[in-house]
Amino acid sequence: NFTEDEKKIIGELKQLYLETINLDVKMQREIYNMEKQYEVKHNEIFEKRKKILDDFKKQNHGDSTRNENVSTFWLKVLKASYTEFIGKEDERILSYLSDIRTKHYNDDIVKFVIEFHFDKNDYFKNRVLTKTYILNCVPEADDPLSYDGAEIVRCEGCHIDWKQSLNRDKKDQPTFFDFFSPPTLPDDPEDPNFCDINAILQNDFELGFYLKERVIPKAVIFFTGEIADCQSTDGSETESDSEDESDVDGEEESST
Repeated sequence: NFTEDEKKIIGELKQLYLETINLDVKMQREIYNMEKQYEVKHNEIFEKRKKILDDFKKQNHGDSTRNENVSTFWLKVLKASYTEFIGKEDERILSYLSDIRTKHYNDDIVKFVIEFHFDKNDYFKNRVLTKTYILNCVPEADDPLSYDGAEIVRCEGCHIDWKQSLNRDKKDQPTFFDFFSPPTLPDDPEDPNFCDINAILQNDFELGFYLKERVIPKAVIFFTGEIADCQSTDGSETESDSEDESDVDGEEESST
């Protein structure tokens, strides 16, 4: 319990905190606007990267007889950075993956779209598969002090137009392409599936940021194995985190 004088002070402090939140919201919006401006420059660089990879495939007639060579660049990048299930059938399909890009939208709704570009293949008709992440950058009107920064609040996949000749009977088996069919969170928190689906979506949101911020710009060092960094969606630590902790433990042991 607080005295009346204390309550008055707390009210004034909360008002200052609200001013801080509003300043952070403005700053975050400016950051997203800057990301949008630099997206064009980034894409110019990524287009050069794509041309180098495309030229290599043309020179080698798309030959990928050597295990995961540059002809299957993005397959190896995903396998090095994405620990979800990528089966043998997924690998065959992902060998046609030619590029991964992001697009930012900062109008009425702040969102980013991850685009997976594919060469023509025997698996589906789409040339681009998309995953959209919608962000909330505004405090709740009825509880503004609970705002804790911009966060992804929803994601949307896309329809994959599988070719009729492809056998997709084993739908109960996990596949990389489940990424494009995220579950819908029930409106009722008491729904028995709410917690499980919410956990799946939270992991999905983390993966979306991870792909945008790390995998796409750092693709070449994922490909070469120079980066010891892997996104796990089961809550486990990254490989690099484990190494760091091991180093710390070793130093502590040596100092005792």
